Amino acid sequence: MSETLEKILFLQGVEIFSNLSIEELEKIARIAENDQYSDNEYLFRQGDPGNYAYVVVSGKVELFFETRNKGIQPLMTLGEGACFGEMALLDGETRSAGARTVTESILSRISRSDFMHTLAQHPAMALGIIAQLSYRLRTTNTRVNGLSKVVKSFREIYEESTRALGDDA
Repeated sequence: MSETLEKILFLQGVEIFSNLSIEELEKIARIAENDQYSDNEYLFRQGDPGNYAYVVVSGKVELFFETRNKGIQPLMTLGEGACFGEMALLDGETRSAGARTVTESILSRISRSDFMHTLAQHPAMALGIIAQLSYRLRTTNTRVNGLSKVVKSFREIYEESTRALGDDA
């Protein structure tokens, strides 16, 4: 099986590309470069330029925030088929979080310049990607809404406890 065909088959299972046709996936496969990474290798840090998006072919990658004292606050660990750094493909802004491998990994890397050039030549591809990003944003909004309800409940419990303790004092 050719390397491009293998990449197409793999990319079919990547959420951000799930709305693309086989022909569109082929365009992505041709600009994606697979690289091997060692365990605990930093791919980028928070604030770095956003030049690439990555897809985990094998291994695991941790996304993290850097704290004021240069500590690391893990956000999540991603495995096979996960795409990260994709915001950089669209907006070119600096990284909102860092990423490092937590096992030996193979990652497929897509440069922003190649991606933008491909979209300029095939603008219909953007619709499928935008639809998937919109879905992810809606899902995130639902989660944030649920978390805000939990925070509100904790606040109410805290206020009731404070009042009860204040009444007993």
